[in-house]
Amino acid sequence: MKQKQLDSCIIGFCDKRYDEIKQISDKPVFSYEKAKENDAWFIVAVGNEEAGKEIHAMLDADKRTYCAIDEFAKAVNMSRVEFNREFCVLFHVDNMDEYFESAESENSMQIFWDERSEFKKMFLKLDLENVIELACGRGRHVSWYLNQAGHITLVDILSKNIEFCKTRFQGLSNITYYQNNGYNLEDLESNAYTSLFSYDAMVHFEMMDIYEYLTDIYRVLVSGGGMVLLHHSNSDENYKASFNNTAHGRNFMSKKIFAYLAYRAGFEVLEQKVIDWNGYGNLDCITLLQKPVEK
Repeated sequence: MKQKQLDSCIIGFCDKRYDEIKQISDKPVFSYEKAKENDAWFIVAVGNEEAGKEIHAMLDADKRTYCAIDEFAKAVNMSRVEFNREFCVLFHVDNMDEYFESAESENSMQIFWDERSEFKKMFLKLDLENVIELACGRGRHVSWYLNQAGHITLVDILSKNIEFCKTRFQGLSNITYYQNNGYNLEDLESNAYTSLFSYDAMVHFEMMDIYEYLTDIYRVLVSGGGMVLLHHSNSDENYKASFNNTAHGRNFMSKKIFAYLAYRAGFEVLEQKVIDWNGYGNLDCITLLQKPVEK
């Protein structure tokens, strides 16, 4: 709503934890009973479908006017894909300091870099002569492959993360930085990069954005050997799934759907491994792709 210059019409927020949260930006957080005193619409943004049904039933019983947040987005000329992309971006701007602190812990990093890790086994197959790390965040993975890499291009949609990485890796001449738009790599050179990988980020991406990425990753990789290692969602139970309404922010995707999209983008699927993510079952998948020789 801020991006559409509509935040001035927000009276406040309503949440069960109103006495704990108290304020978001400059807006108060109300209890439901207090919120009902305002003659205003409710825009419903919830973490899962069951909670949404409960809230909708409550609002219906009280004869309140409301709409789901993605319906509101449509009313202000944002597609659901665009809305979910922007929602994910803004969430990460405002809420990721604590996450990054825990994500850089030894236990968290060993998920990816332990010698027994499926991530590490596939990563070792990449040619790191000219590698792209997509959705790099604050660069927590860089030190694990820096000494094996020729040139590194760190890509992220958030200027906050890019600036953090520039400070973190200042003085290193073999790293460049690129703030992209969240669905392609349009400013990067074609047929120039030997590999690309992305960890713990694409699990949140919209399927349509993933396909856009795959087609553009194909463009930037060298022909006949350029490889891609991507960590993506394997959650396809709810076709309405998106970052803002599912547990762990997993978007609608599966091992087979991802292979199909990669094939349509031109890649050969070399390997796929469904993985248990932090004890949540087969929630994720990692896929290794290769760009074939172009005829």
